[in-house]
Amino acid sequence: MGQLVAVILNVMLLLMVSLGLLQVHTVVQTENELMEVSAAVTKYISNRGGVNESSLQKEVRTLIARELAEKGFSLQEREMSVSVTRTHSADPVLWSHADEFSLVLTIPYPGFTSWIPAPADTLQVTRHGTINVMDYDL
Repeated sequence: MGQLVAVILNVMLLLMVSLGLLQVHTVVQTENELMEVSAAVTKYISNRGGVNESSLQKEVRTLIARELAEKGFSLQEREMSVSVTRTHSADPVLWSHADEFSLVLTIPYPGFTSWIPAPADTLQVTRHGTINVMDYDL
C-alpha cells in the first residue's frame, strides 16, 4: 500500500512540475511578445510624434492591431490597455521635438492553469522615449 501511495505522489509531482514549466513558458513568451510590441510602438511614437494625445492613442491602437496580426502573436488587442503620456514638454498643448513620453502597456496576467497561483493580476511594460521627428517635418 505504501508503494501505491508513493507512486501516486510521484505522478502528481511530475504533473505539477510539467504544469509549472508550461506556466513559466507561457508567461515568458507573453512577456516577450509584449516587450516586442512596446518597442515597436515606442519607435513609432519617437519617429512620428503626434498632434494630440487622443489622435496618438488611435494611431497606437491601429499600430498594435497591425503588429499583432502581422507577427501572429498570442496577445489579444482587446485585452491590452495602452497609455501614452508626455512626461516632459516645452509646450503643454503642442507636441514638439525633444518632448519626453511614457508608454505603458498592460494585459491580464497570462495563466495556463488556475492550479498555480499567479504572482500578479496584470503584466505591465513601461517604456520611456523622446520625440525625434514630427509629422510636419516630413
